[in-house]
Amino acid sequence: MMQENLQRHEEQEKEKKGNIIPDGIIVVDKPEGKTSTQIDNLVKKKLKVKKLGHIGTIDPFASGVLPIAIGKATKFIPYLIDKDREYIAEILLGKRTDTDDITGSVIYSIDEQELKKLSLKEIEEVIKSFEGIIDQVPPYYSAKKYMGKPLYEWAREGKFIELQPKRVTIYSIEIMKISLPIIQVKVLSSSGMYVRSLARDIGEKLKINGKKVGGTLKSLRRIRCGTFTEKDAIPAEAIKHMSPDQIKNYIKEVTPELLDMRKIIIRGQDIQRVMSGAPPKFKVQGNNGENVILADESGKIIATGEINRGIVKIKRVI
Repeated sequence: MMQENLQRHEEQEKEKKGNIIPDGIIVVDKPEGKTSTQIDNLVKKKLKVKKLGHIGTIDPFASGVLPIAIGKATKFIPYLIDKDREYIAEILLGKRTDTDDITGSVIYSIDEQELKKLSLKEIEEVIKSFEGIIDQVPPYYSAKKYMGKPLYEWAREGKFIELQPKRVTIYSIEIMKISLPIIQVKVLSSSGMYVRSLARDIGEKLKINGKKVGGTLKSLRRIRCGTFTEKDAIPAEAIKHMSPDQIKNYIKEVTPELLDMRKIIIRGQDIQRVMSGAPPKFKVQGNNGENVILADESGKIIATGEINRGIVKIKRVI
C-alpha cells in the first residue's frame, strides 16, 4: 500500500510539473477585427495564467506580429517595447478621416479623377521625404494621454486633441506598388511611430493646384516587432484549437540574444548581491545608460541593469 501511495505521489508530482506554464514569449499573428487585449485574453484563458502582456499594441483594424510576454517574462517588456517595427501598409489617397484610417468619418476628400494629375515622381518624392528623423503628431484616436485620459476617449466625446509632435525615426519606406488611389509601402521605423499618422501626413503634403490631396490608412500589417517576425507567429485562430501542452511548445525562453542586450556573467557572492538589489563588486566597461543583462554561468538571467560610471546599477531582479 505504501509503495502504491508513493508511486501515486510521484505520478502526481510529474503531472504538476507537466502542467507548469514556462515563463517566456509567445508570438501571435493577430487577425483584423480583434484588439490586442482580446488576443491577450485568449492566451490567458487557454494557458490559465494570471500574468501576461503584449509588446506593442496593434490597432483593431490591423493585423500582424503580436509578441505576448508570459509570467516573469513580463518584466522584460520595457526592454522589448522600444525595438524597431516593420509594416506593410496601404494608403488611400483622396480623403482624410478623423481616425486617420478608413474606419473613421471623412473630414475632407477630392474626386478620384483629380488624383490623375499627380505624377509618380511627385508621389515618390513626397513619400521619401518622410525617411529619417521626423516630428510626428499622434492620431486623434490613440492611446496617448491628455490630462490623464486617452485621446480616443476625448475624440469619442467630440473633442479632438492635437498633442505636441513626437520625434520618431523612419529608417526606410519602400514603395511596393502605386495604383491610384492606393499606394502600398513597406515601412521600417522606430517604436512610437504611427503608420496612420504617416498616411495622413503624406496626404497632407501632396497637393493638386495648392489643394491638399488627403490620405488615410486603408490596411496595415505588422510583419516584424523587434526580433520577432511573421515566421515566429502562430495564428490566433490556431491557438483556439490547441491544448496548453501544444501552445507551450511555442513559448520562447527570454535570453540576452532575444533581448538584443549585452550579457555580463556574475559568479559566487555577486549572484547573492545582485539578487538582493546590490551591484556586483567588479566594474565594467560601457557607455553610461547602457542596459545590460546579468546572468550566471549557465546563462540564466538574474537581473537587468544599467551602466553608470562602470557600476552596474540593478534595475530589476528577475
